[in-house]
Amino acid sequence: MARLTQLRVRNIRALKAVDLAPGRKGNVISGHNGAGKTSLLESVFLLSRARSFRSGDTRQLIGRGEDAASVRGSVIAGSNTRELGVNIHGGRLRAFLDSETGVRRAELALALPVLNLDAKVVDLVEQGPERRRLLLNWVTFHVEPAFHAAWRRFRRSLKQRNAGLRAGIRADAVTAWDEQFCQAAEAMEERRRIVAENLRPRFRRIAEQLLGLRADWNYYRGWPRDKTLAEALRENLDSDRKLGRTWHGPQRSDLALRLEAGRPRYLASRGQQKLLAASMMLAAAELLGQAGVPRPVLLADEPLAELDAEHAGRLLSAMWAGGSQLFITAVDPRPLGEDLERKEFRLSEGGLV
Repeated sequence: MARLTQLRVRNIRALKAVDLAPGRKGNVISGHNGAGKTSLLESVFLLSRARSFRSGDTRQLIGRGEDAASVRGSVIAGSNTRELGVNIHGGRLRAFLDSETGVRRAELALALPVLNLDAKVVDLVEQGPERRRLLLNWVTFHVEPAFHAAWRRFRRSLKQRNAGLRAGIRADAVTAWDEQFCQAAEAMEERRRIVAENLRPRFRRIAEQLLGLRADWNYYRGWPRDKTLAEALRENLDSDRKLGRTWHGPQRSDLALRLEAGRPRYLASRGQQKLLAASMMLAAAELLGQAGVPRPVLLADEPLAELDAEHAGRLLSAMWAGGSQLFITAVDPRPLGEDLERKEFRLSEGGLV
């Protein structure tokens, strides 16, 4: 598993100066509202993704009255120890890995895989397919080494084709890109389909443990099952030209969720949606660990909110049993129980108490 052994945060939102040595297993971050609990989780996420899960504006990460902010971390994964860091000044963010500066986000993500179970985790269920597609891409990136290059080729091809469609170029000029588009799409899709198949039984098992209900998904690749992608593009060309974008392809894929016989987006309670989304995250963490890559660090912001005592206990047990290093926030840590291996940190006024 990937494990943070040191974390140093400077001027990230309300956090002035925080230095901590996280525990190997559970780490509970407590404090009153506004103490910076979510900002601490955000700092860990920032080390992994070089972006925030709360805002797309990097400047919003810098504490009030400060010119710059930074996060540093030491990470152990297997026998390797890596040093990660992010510096923010103005609107610019620069990341480093060990002694190398200007590293790509993909390199950070491989060094420190992180999954975030925040308040928006229910978007995996409640919203459209984009969040589910992003999660599947993230898992595939970690367990299929060739996926990232295939994904980048596909994104370039999609961008070129859509630019041509928006510009209203001739139909034969659009179809000239289709062979390259299909090759990139199918190379990416084959890897993603395999991962979706491997995730599915894990998701079903964990969801039944958490909810006591049968959950499943149908994987839709992004074009009709009875057609090749080339056929779908050809038949839909006139419609694509009117829309100004490509309708069929992996950019339209989805994990269409089911809970019992219905669609959880409309039929499940908010608490059930949260547990269903958590099941997807925990299945992803399990697959990484069993695929021989570092099991991700899990971030959970007030994970017991909107859950009754029984289901909260099930979720806590599942998170602890999974083997990942955990960072959990709570205004009051007492409902988390006393029998779980953990270190506790309390925040107040932008620092540790």
